[in-house]
Amino acid sequence: MTSAYRVVDFFPAEHILNSGVFEHLDETDARTPGALVYCQNIYYLHKALATPNVACILCPENLKNEVLATEKTVVFCANPRAAFFQLYNRLGNETTRAGANAPSIGQNCVIHPSAVISPLAKLGNNIEISANVVIEGPVEIGDNVYIGSNAVIGAEGLITLRNDDGTLLTVKHQGGVRIGSGCQILAGAVIARSLFQQPTTVSNNCQIGIMTNIGHGAAIGENCVVSGNTVVAGRTRLGTGVWVGASCSIAQGLVIGDAVEIKMGAVVIGDIASGSVVSGNFALNHRANMTAHIRKLK
Repeated sequence: MTSAYRVVDFFPAEHILNSGVFEHLDETDARTPGALVYCQNIYYLHKALATPNVACILCPENLKNEVLATEKTVVFCANPRAAFFQLYNRLGNETTRAGANAPSIGQNCVIHPSAVISPLAKLGNNIEISANVVIEGPVEIGDNVYIGSNAVIGAEGLITLRNDDGTLLTVKHQGGVRIGSGCQILAGAVIARSLFQQPTTVSNNCQIGIMTNIGHGAAIGENCVVSGNTVVAGRTRLGTGVWVGASCSIAQGLVIGDAVEIKMGAVVIGDIASGSVVSGNFALNHRANMTAHIRKLK
């Protein structure tokens, strides 16, 4: 999805304000120019209008008065999210990826014969890949990485959409995964590939625990520990040096600051400032949580 597309080739002209072109599909905080995005409400519409890299916006017609002064291309849709992912599938079907015949593999790699590695994968040096690992699609892995048995890197992520007749719409992810150098991805971990150009990212020197799930488009900063059976939902960003205890759940689209400590079993539904320590369901300041718990025991 990197060519220039005319909006009028995909949507009725009478639904378009300031007809123009776009180069790729993305989220409202698009990092590269020429993005087409969708907005379901006024919050995300204002975010898209303020993002220079957004060229085209799909939005509900009841927000028309909010966009009359913009020079961006706007398409009014009854269901912007559904229209966006229908376009996503259409462009994906029309795009042919230049596939390699074999993955790129660096020096001194030890790969178990049962592992399955996509020809689109790029592996660095000194990588150990254990039994039954699956690496799907465009995945980049740095040097000195260990991947435990049955891990899946580049899995399909979950997008739940329904067609007009109530059937589920399948959205096949077209992005990738980037694993930094010095990482440990332990047994059974699943890292979903991204939807868009920015890959799901695990930065240098991270540990991803047993049976942990990293959602599409998530970004894990350097030197993070994400303990076993944890879910980091799609598009969430963890800063540097974050420690996440076992069996935590972190909701989608959140921003977790640097050096945050999230205690075992926490359920995180909001952004967390750098240096914070949180626990509980829903996660709050850990000291306050423990004080309240002790009071209950008296």
